[in-house]
Amino acid sequence: MDQQVISNFKKLFTKHLFKRYFEVTENTNLTLREFWKNHYNIVICLKLIDIVWQGVTKRTLNSTWRRLWPEGVLKREGFEGFEPIEEEIVSIGCSMGLEVDEADVANLIEEYAEELTT
Repeated sequence: MDQQVISNFKKLFTKHLFKRYFEVTENTNLTLREFWKNHYNIVICLKLIDIVWQGVTKRTLNSTWRRLWPEGVLKREGFEGFEPIEEEIVSIGCSMGLEVDEADVANLIEEYAEELTT
């Protein structure tokens, strides 16, 4: 059940992380390495998680629950599923001067699914 919610959350997180990077480095000469070292920490990560979780819509949750417990979710006509976020992430990446396409974003999101190692 949670795969769709987690997938959507990861996409939203990536989008907001790119936006944060762009906001911090927009009028500076900061490199990506300097951003990670000096402008990204656990507090900022937790704030991003909070913002992103608030962005997970009822529509997303209903779509997920509908598969598990169809009788428990009201049906709507014309429901399409999840909103495409990859395009927004690509747009933000391009505005930062990066060469990004939807396949790159999909690969990045898939890497989040891998177990963390030391």
